[in-house]
Amino acid sequence: MLRINEAIVPVIRINNRKNNQLFLETGLGMKTIVEEGPFAEFGDQTGPSTKLVLMESPSTRTRAVVGSKKLHKIVIKVPKASEIESLLALGAPASQLYQGKNGYGFEAISPEGDTFLLHAEESLDELTTILPPLSLQAEPGFSGLTSFEVESVWIQTPQPSLSQAFYDAILPRQSFLHFVEAAGVDLLTAAEEVWDLDSLRFPVEQDFDWAELESQLEGPFFKDRKARFIQTVDPSGIELWFEK
Repeated sequence: MLRINEAIVPVIRINNRKNNQLFLETGLGMKTIVEEGPFAEFGDQTGPSTKLVLMESPSTRTRAVVGSKKLHKIVIKVPKASEIESLLALGAPASQLYQGKNGYGFEAISPEGDTFLLHAEESLDELTTILPPLSLQAEPGFSGLTSFEVESVWIQTPQPSLSQAFYDAILPRQSFLHFVEAAGVDLLTAAEEVWDLDSLRFPVEQDFDWAELESQLEGPFFKDRKARFIQTVDPSGIELWFEK
């Protein structure tokens, strides 16, 4: 079966990897765990598990989005609220501040306009918008997030009901993806053409029966010869990789 309890990994196509990598490391406290070709993979200090990927794509092949991006925001859950405070104390580029029951939260916008929301609450509903100044203190020796998870990805689309139905068929009862109705000329553009949310990686069990997934996919898909992965595209043009 699809490993619903394991995080789905978002892949963001960007123009300048160096600038965005610095933002994730110093601004959000993530750790670069793999760098290979155009890819940089990020995780935390608990181990080598990949939780977010940047993919650099040159302007000769890819362009900036016109109008709204598909990627509305990525929500990051941090178990230790004190580490969020440490990031803020050390100058995290917060565009919006929040107060929750457990501590502070904040939004930050990447160099290419992608929004990240970090929090330590049970629910986003527990966050209240606040204004600076704040009395902040960094933990001694703080060098980044000990652990975190990508809790959810919010996607803008002109057809949220269609996207919701597509994912309900292959991932029933999932709460990872949220769809926000929006208008924009590039909201349905093919992933490889624009700097935006490029793809989502879905882990599956080694003994997963591909026929179950294939029967739910209405559009074309590609399966490698060794049956290690299936690649397809969702209604927004975002690529999906189901990987053993």
